[in-house]
Amino acid sequence: MLREWSFFNKIGIICDILFKISFERGKDMRNASLYFLSLIFAVLLLFGCSGEKRKVSTSFYYWKTHFELTDREEAYINSLETEKLYLRFFDVDWNFNKNIAVPIASIDLGREQLSEYEIVPTVFITNRTMVQIPYDDVPLLAARIVNRIFQIADSLPIKEIQLDCDWSETSRDNYFRLLDQIKAQIGEKKIQISSTIRLHQVKYFMITGVPPVDKGMLMFYNIGDVKDITTKNSILDLKLAESYLNEFESYPLKLDFALPLFSWGVVMRNDKTVQLINNLRANQLEDKQKFRFLDPKVIKVLKSTYINGFYLYKGDFIRLEDVKLTDLKESAELLAEIDQENDVTICFYHLDSPTIEKYSHEELMQICETFR
Repeated sequence: MLREWSFFNKIGIICDILFKISFERGKDMRNASLYFLSLIFAVLLLFGCSGEKRKVSTSFYYWKTHFELTDREEAYINSLETEKLYLRFFDVDWNFNKNIAVPIASIDLGREQLSEYEIVPTVFITNRTMVQIPYDDVPLLAARIVNRIFQIADSLPIKEIQLDCDWSETSRDNYFRLLDQIKAQIGEKKIQISSTIRLHQVKYFMITGVPPVDKGMLMFYNIGDVKDITTKNSILDLKLAESYLNEFESYPLKLDFALPLFSWGVVMRNDKTVQLINNLRANQLEDKQKFRFLDPKVIKVLKSTYINGFYLYKGDFIRLEDVKLTDLKESAELLAEIDQENDVTICFYHLDSPTIEKYSHEELMQICETFR
């Protein structure tokens, strides 16, 4: 009611001003017509400007096996008015020895902080699982996934479940059937089903198909080929990403957007990528007896050594990959042009202390504001 009152008061004020102008210039019909035409224009202008901005919600992925926020992490996400946390509940992988799909790396939930946020159970499913599983076994896998989600969630209220799978043409039918079966397993519960979507799955959706879900989460990262030794930054290659942004008007699924905050070191040995070391920083490689910087992002290992629990061999190369704030801003500007009418969730990957140290909450707030 307050918004409506303010709106019509504004019209009244404009009417009063226009009336006084007309009165001072004479009460002839010409000015009366001008007054009413101006009034109509003012009303149309106010109606056109009175539309509310779409709601932009901030969220984070949480990709650890034990849920516990530090004080700093909690303060950080609260300063961003975070509403949702997408918690990786467990993975599903194919066990070739037993020839079945098995859950691995289930999360251990601490209950103290969960009530403050909407928790979205997220299940990562390897593509090879969907390739290997027989079509007739998919309903049983769906039932097991749903049961395990609710076992972990216990009494947690659930509004959305997300499945994360980079499906292929070979696995599409099985994966889409899995999604259908999960929806059937949930039944009448008012729970949305979402699926992660990659850029190539939007551009070529006539080939890759559109998953049967309520909405998608566009993963705007891991765009380049991390295994290619000529790749500069596989996490976020904006030139490559832009080449995929041409079919979104035709894509029939509502999309939220996931943006990367993480960094890693790509270890290359004998021209092959052999390891990813999360959160590896340049200042960890400053020992000149062990490392030599060929450029700011490429380092040669001079002496075999351990770093972050991984063993590096003499002759290995490390490519440092991260995401600059300017790249995040440009990503947001590109994505903000997509589907400007619907409310949208912006989800940052992922929440942990080393990751969020690189960005102030004010900077991430600016990223989210781009979508309004």
